[in-house]
Amino acid sequence: MSIVSTESVNELASQLGVRAERGRRFAELTSLRVGGAIDWVLSPRDETAAAALVHELDQREIAWRPLGSGSNVLADDGEHHYVIVSLKELKANPVFNGNLVSVSAGYSLPRLCIDAARQGLSGIEGLNGIPGTVGGALWMNAGAYGQEIGTVVETVRVARDGRVIEIPGREILWNYRHTSFREGELVLGATLLLHPDNAENIRSRMEEAKEQRLATQPHGARSAGCFFKNAPASQIGTGKMIDDLGMKGTRRGGAIVSEKHANFIVTEGEFPAFQCSTCLCICFLDDMRERRRGRD
Repeated sequence: MSIVSTESVNELASQLGVRAERGRRFAELTSLRVGGAIDWVLSPRDETAAAALVHELDQREIAWRPLGSGSNVLADDGEHHYVIVSLKELKANPVFNGNLVSVSAGYSLPRLCIDAARQGLSGIEGLNGIPGTVGGALWMNAGAYGQEIGTVVETVRVARDGRVIEIPGREILWNYRHTSFREGELVLGATLLLHPDNAENIRSRMEEAKEQRLATQPHGARSAGCFFKNAPASQIGTGKMIDDLGMKGTRRGGAIVSEKHANFIVTEGEFPAFQCSTCLCICFLDDMRERRRGRD
């Protein structure tokens, strides 16, 4: 992939009033703190500017990819010759109207859960411990503690042909950690339909979930949350499977299987991304095969 033209990006950023940065690395922008250099990072100020930006990038045939808080991203160490469209500026305060709340993609998901609880609105408090943005949660249908964000989406806003388009939530397929959003489609925000409940009861459920997370997950460590999906047909979680294989604490360079929760890969120090991906993909599989042979 060729290097993105400096002249084209500068012209576009000036035209749309978008902040443009060069010299950033994925290691600076993701929770795992790994990943190589990016040609450009462009940060639109609101949903309208974001829709206009990706349309112009498409028109000029400039490759781009969205990025929120970077809490669920493993980028390689090579040079990334495309534009990152950062949605971190799309974080205007949510607008509450009865049981509805309109929120932009860059807004913090945990903060939204707290805001809703203060309003006495339930339906997303189980998501409070997911460290990411609303946009990322929508894209993957984030869920925890019996709740998924897709079940409360009234409408979702996406960028199409340079405009912000609102589509009904029922038109999206909300599957387990997967949705029907198309590759290359930018999610800008959503309106959620929650239901009223006693604010103290909601906060109590959030506190209970928080205590459970602190007891079972590597809080404060550099990670990207659970790395592997649970098998839909299995009654055993993936973390338990990895734990049963005796792999807690397994290390490959600076990448480690968490001692607290085996479905978390945590990182230490500075190290190349391939160590993390190797830890995830190749060495784990080899270890699993060897351990299974030992049991047969």
